[in-house]
Amino acid sequence: MAQLKAWISLFRPHHYTKNILLFAPLVFARHWQAFPHTLAGFMAWSLLASAVYAINDAQDAPRDRLHPTKRFRPVASGIISPQQSLIAAILLSIIGLTCAALLKTSFFFISLLYVLNNILYTFWVKKLPLWDVFSISAGFLLRAYGGAALGEIPISAYFFMCVFFLSLFLALGKRRHELLLASDEAPAGRPALEGYSVYYLDQLMVITATLALAVYMLYLMQGSFSWLMGTLPVAVMGIFRYYHLTHNKGRGEPSQDLFADPLLLILGGIYGLLALLEMLRVPFPSLPR
Repeated sequence: MAQLKAWISLFRPHHYTKNILLFAPLVFARHWQAFPHTLAGFMAWSLLASAVYAINDAQDAPRDRLHPTKRFRPVASGIISPQQSLIAAILLSIIGLTCAALLKTSFFFISLLYVLNNILYTFWVKKLPLWDVFSISAGFLLRAYGGAALGEIPISAYFFMCVFFLSLFLALGKRRHELLLASDEAPAGRPALEGYSVYYLDQLMVITATLALAVYMLYLMQGSFSWLMGTLPVAVMGIFRYYHLTHNKGRGEPSQDLFADPLLLILGGIYGLLALLEMLRVPFPSLPR
């Protein structure tokens, strides 16, 4: 049982929530017939994500042992060997990329770019300040383009910019959290942290949050939306809440905090409901005269 839990921990299934972004293009484009392909793409991408985490843990095991929480990861703690982790990563990559190729050629190449981006991140880019968070943002953009490729849906400039700035905002919040957790030995476990300060990350978070909201407002203004207009205050409160979690609650891991905070879950549910009503073209109730 302990070995099974270790493998599940290695594959990080809770991070699959990031792959929900694959569905965003078909929802906003009302391209519902692409749902089966996108669901299959979600599964393939989840296998690739697990492969990437297995490679990362095998490579980072010596540094993870210096981290206050990452030292409990399966490879760092010695429950799974680096060789076992790499073999699992290779198998998952082959299966995931084969599934991607069977779905669509363009989706396969985007999936391959995702894997290459993460390999570069693991072995090199994660050591470089700013480059590391831009690489994380690229991963989210590739998810969006992967979902668009499955449904043959064009990505608008507004969608591109919203995903880009929002993912940067979340990645910077994660780095801020890691910087605050860092002990005297921890910078060796995350060399890029040496290029950051809490004040610097605070300023970058404000900039990216402002840009994300500005682009989203422009998107709402250029379209003739009804229900979707109500998502603006929801989006603003969501960003404020995440900023609060990173600055006042000592948190900042998006894959955990975004799905563990009750208020963010409520806001996500409200946003999803309003967006669905808009995408299904449900008539907006008119006010009585």
